[in-house]
Order: sequence, then structure tokens, then C-alpha cells
Amino acid sequence: MIGKSVSERSQALRQQHDMTVPQVSEPGPPEEEVSMIERDARDPDVAELRILAERLNCPPAFAGHGITDQQVAGLYARMKHAETALRAGEVERAGQEFARLGTESALGLLPDLRRRVGYGSALALEATGNRPAAIEQLRMLLEEACSMRAEIAAVLADVEAEFREQRISIALALCRCHREVGELQAAIQVGEEALDREEPLGWTDRLVELASTLLAAYIERGDRERMTQFATQLLEEADLLGSSRAIVAASWNSAMVAHILGDFLEADHLSNRALRLQATLDDPLAVGRLRMCMAVHALLYAVEDIDIEKVDRMLTTAHAELVAASAHPGDIASCLLSLARVDLLRGRPEQALDRGLKTVERLAGVVGPVAVEAHQLLAQVYQALGRVEEAVVAQTGAARELERMKALRRASEAWMAVADLYDGAGQPDQRHAALRQALTCAEL
Repeated sequence: MIGKSVSERSQALRQQHDMTVPQVSEPGPPEEEVSMIERDARDPDVAELRILAERLNCPPAFAGHGITDQQVAGLYARMKHAETALRAGEVERAGQEFARLGTESALGLLPDLRRRVGYGSALALEATGNRPAAIEQLRMLLEEACSMRAEIAAVLADVEAEFREQRISIALALCRCHREVGELQAAIQVGEEALDREEPLGWTDRLVELASTLLAAYIERGDRERMTQFATQLLEEADLLGSSRAIVAASWNSAMVAHILGDFLEADHLSNRALRLQATLDDPLAVGRLRMCMAVHALLYAVEDIDIEKVDRMLTTAHAELVAASAHPGDIASCLLSLARVDLLRGRPEQALDRGLKTVERLAGVVGPVAVEAHQLLAQVYQALGRVEEAVVAQTGAARELERMKALRRASEAWMAVADLYDGAGQPDQRHAALRQALTCAEL
């Protein structure tokens, strides 16, 4: 029966259950509509297929596409395999499997699977640095997930809680992608709209994580008053929830706010609290990532009062944790690049250069934010060594990678840095060319 049309399948199932057309149609689609479907005069929509499937005692996917429960289970197994590959850093393989799954016609009748496949595909695009494509995919997913039709379908399927978590996850990823390409206003709009929509339904761990991502956008925008108020609110909501996951999510970006405000004791308290609780969640990879992020916060926001020895120890420990947990190569490289920054702060540019170049060798084929980070670090190291031409090449590489990512605000800033390097080298023509490129990116 798998190869038959909807009309043939509907007719065969009705006869198999010894039912008449009126019995199938009432209550539901009018009798003449059911007859038209069986005559193949028109195709049923998704809602009608669900009603027909219920009347004919079969899954909607089988009524629509002849897909059995076993085949649906197979699709879910393939999706979980792709998700596992993505978590393991096998981005290309994961993206290919998500793309193949996306062509399965049965997804139209399996909204949960369709959203998970679309979400996974978007995360794979994000991991390759193709954030514009990820943003477009996530935007469409979020629009569909916010529709009344999707909400009603979730209620009818008795999966409201799962559906809501899925919708929050999509909004979180979209907020993060906008922030990472420098579209801070779009990131904040997505995050605030999600909070307005979800907060009345109650706080969850995932909603705290989304709010923490929104807090990161406030931080990057430099909105001190809003970030301070929001960090306080976020910590209060996480404490009310009482879960380790929520408190970790609220604490680590709130620690960044404390760093910015110069409250280093509070920053240290929040950082240690987040690390201590994360260690109880039995996720060594997350512990390594969190420890690295905390160290990077100190490098970025506590330069004048930094305890360089402590940061070095944190990054060294984080690197060992990331390697032991088989982290994504980009995470490991980012940790090594941060260690190179520590070398630079210690006045050891040669050691920083050696570490940076070795990391870049390991990054062959890696694109996106980590590649930008590597280029910018090398530019700083070469500048410290007085090797201006090589600094220009490295900084230009960062600007071009940001352009490729469509992170145009940051690309404009990177080209300004190139112009400054040319200015210091006494090359006015090249400086003007870099400034023109910065202006082009800013206008775009």
C-alpha cells in the first residue's frame, strides 16, 4: 500500500474497516469532500488528513504518504543520529543527513520531526559559519512555531510542553545567530519578543538560557542600565526555579556584567557558583566550555585587575577538559587562542605567535568566529613584534571572514583596524582603500 495514492489508500482503509463514506466524514469533512478525496479529485490538507487518519485508525503519516510506524521510527532514528554527529563536531556529515531528511515527504505530517530537522539543519549551518542561511531557516521555523495552527496541533497531540521547549530553542538560536553577526537590534527584538510570549506561561530552564542569550546581546550593545537590571531579574528567576541548569545559565553572563561594572568579587562568586553547579550535571564538555568562557570574560573585561596566573590555570584546565570530552575542534582551538592571548599579556609575543600559528594549522578548514578570532590574535601578535605587513595580512583575513559571514558591522570595524595598521606603516593609499571598504560594509 506504500506506493498508492492518498485516494487509493483512503478507500482501501475504509473498506478494510467496513466503513461507509458518511461514517468516515461525520463529524469532520463533508461527505462530498471525502468522496472527492477518494476519487483523487483533490488532495486533502494536513488537518483533513489527521481527521481521516483518526477515523481510519492509522497514523497521519500512513494516511498521507503510506509511511508506517516503523518507518516513522526510522526517520526519528536518522534524526537522532544527525543530532549526535552535530554534537560530536561532525558538522558536514550532520548537515548532509539533515538535508536528506528534509526531503522526506512524510515530514509534512510529522511537525515535531520537521521542526527538529529544520532546527538541526540550521545549527549545522551556524557551525559552518553560514549564519545568514541559518538565520533565514530559523526565522521561518519560529514563524511557523508561533502560529495558532502549530499550537492547536501540539494541544491535540498532547505535546504542549515539548512544543514550547522546541519553540524557545528556535528563538534562542535565532537570537544567538543575530548577535554573532553583529545584528544586535535584531537579536534583542527576537529575545524580547520570545520573553513576552513565553514568560506568562512560566519560567523553565530553557527560557532562562534564552534570557541569558538576550543578556549577552545587551552586554554587547553596551546598555549598562538594562544589562544590570536584567541580570538581577535573571538571577532571581533562576533561584526561584532552583535548578542547577537555570542557575548556571543565569550566573555566567551575570558574571560578565559584574566584570564590566568592576565588581570583581561578585564576578568571581558568580563564576565559581556556575562552575560548581555545572560540575553536578554530569556533562564534562559543558564544564570545559564554561570554564573557558569564564576565563575569556576575565581577559576581555578585567584587564586592569586581571589575575593572569588564575586565568592561565583556568584555560589550561579547560583545554584538558575539552580534549578529554572530545569537544568540537573549534572549541579546543578557541581555548588555545585564549592561552596565546595570555602569553601576549605576559609580554611573551614569540610564545604567543608559536601557539597561535600551531592553532591555525589545526584549524585548517574551520570557518566562522574561531577563524576570525585566530586572524585577529595573529594581527595583535605581529603588531607587538613590529611585523606590520604580516599584521595587516592577518587583520585583513579577519575582515574578509567577517564579510563572508555577513557580520557587516564587525567587518566594518575590522577594516578600520586594517586602516589603522596602514596608517602606522605610513601607507596612505592602502589606508584609504581599507577605509572605503569599512564604509561599504557600514552602508550595507
